[in-house]
Amino acid sequence: MITFSENHESSLISFEAGTPLANITQPREEALKWTYSLGPIPSSHVVVIGLGSGFHIEALADLDQDIQITVVDSRDSLIPVFRSQFPELADRVQIVIADNVQDLMKNDIYADVVATRAYVVSFREAWGEQMDLFSEFFGHLTGRSVEAVKYHLQDLQMNMKSLYFQNTTLLSIKDILPVVEGSQVAEEKKQIFRMLGELVK
Repeated sequence: MITFSENHESSLISFEAGTPLANITQPREEALKWTYSLGPIPSSHVVVIGLGSGFHIEALADLDQDIQITVVDSRDSLIPVFRSQFPELADRVQIVIADNVQDLMKNDIYADVVATRAYVVSFREAWGEQMDLFSEFFGHLTGRSVEAVKYHLQDLQMNMKSLYFQNTTLLSIKDILPVVEGSQVAEEKKQIFRMLGELVK
């Protein structure tokens, strides 16, 4: 259940099951620290997993007036308060609500992330009770889940079944490389994966 409470600065802080979705006393300072921790933004489109109280979205929008921001969340009750608390962001922030991974992958945002090479980031302080679901969202949008790897590499005719035996929810190039090597993939494409594997040693 989502509730809201004013802090000493008269800012609304959202709570989920009693857990605040932002720092109660210093939400803007927390948001600025997170924003600067991202470093240079490598894309004109940033996708943020978790809306929470929205202060991190405000800080991100202030950092660069030209970036397009999409927020992915599962709690639509957060939206009205975010829109009323940050009305200046109405035209700059798109919010996508997905109840599960299947909804997310069917949404236009998934194809858009792939096409535009959007920068996908997470603000875990906004995740609350949605830690498992949002971890799945992050894995899919960053191409590190089994389903996402299948989506991205479907043209390579790889034997994807072996990926399902991986013990991790977030795959790396190290997990994918043996699958590539064991598949009927052109040698020059295998070489690309080998080079990527060398880079992340």
